[in-house]
Amino acid sequence: MAAPLMLAGCSGADGVRSGVEQALVIYSSTDRAQFDEVASAFNRIYPKIAIRYESLSASDVYERARAEINSGRPAVDLVINSAMDLQIKLVNDGYAQTYASPEGAALPGWAVWKNQAYAVTSEPIVIGYNKRLVAPADLPRDHDELASLLHRRADAFRGRVAMYDPKASPTGFLYITEDLRIDRDNWDLVAAIGLSNPQLYSSTARMIDDVSSGKMLFAYNLIGSYALDRASRDPNFGVLIPRDYVLIGSRVALIARGAPHRNAACAFLDFMLSRAGQAAFSRHGMIPLRRDVARDDMPIRAGNARAIHVGPSLMAGLDHSNRERFFAKWDASVRAAGVIKTTRTGSGKT
Repeated sequence: MAAPLMLAGCSGADGVRSGVEQALVIYSSTDRAQFDEVASAFNRIYPKIAIRYESLSASDVYERARAEINSGRPAVDLVINSAMDLQIKLVNDGYAQTYASPEGAALPGWAVWKNQAYAVTSEPIVIGYNKRLVAPADLPRDHDELASLLHRRADAFRGRVAMYDPKASPTGFLYITEDLRIDRDNWDLVAAIGLSNPQLYSSTARMIDDVSSGKMLFAYNLIGSYALDRASRDPNFGVLIPRDYVLIGSRVALIARGAPHRNAACAFLDFMLSRAGQAAFSRHGMIPLRRDVARDDMPIRAGNARAIHVGPSLMAGLDHSNRERFFAKWDASVRAAGVIKTTRTGSGKT
């Protein structure tokens, strides 16, 4: 294999076509099954690029990329994470490279920061429920109705409500803190979930499995791409779109500082943001960011979409004093209500 071409700038597709770079290493919190179609479509254009795709937990993506870059000998080229705040911290701390993708002009302004962090998907954050075991009359239409239901019928749902453990999952921490940023009254919902003695998870996939099986009745703040895909083929699993507001999360990509295959990373980022790449993502429950790609917004038309913006405001939740205040109130609102079970998964991928 030829040595990688290292350039001050990035020639992207032109550099890849030169044949000098024949590899690409990606660390991502996205399950491989959701990513295969995008990778395969890229390889049809660039068949000589061998992609090494490592699916890790959100925490491991951050920690591993940071450690490798600090070593001065990173293996990773492209870092993709659903923990948007950790990606912004990597950019802020100097772990990303600047690249002005020609596809960036087609994206909403909130999706790009400093030409270093790029949202590559948009996904509603939803509520899952068991269609066999939850009566239609018990289906909440918004966050307040879910809180009211759990306050009124805590015994009926005791031990059968799932949500992310914000202490174990950076993605889960991001979603609950964004809920509270939108509406501080959501602390009442947190307390109501606490009354049900919830089971805490580090993975959307595991929550979906347990709701489908009937072990859990509700799961709060699921990543919509996984949930909507499962609902389309599983008669036991349903999805609720809150009508008051719908958080829209993104998987954020950055090119690692010192990436050994910089041109391949630039070309792959361009492809993910292109019409073809966005269309491939859309076939796995991810709503295209681009307005020039056919969209199926039915999942969020019933709600008020609130996109989580890519930018420095995301780091507020990572501030030590802010985290201490959050977890003090979290413990008082949730863990003080009873015994909380925490479910760990093998990799904790989201």
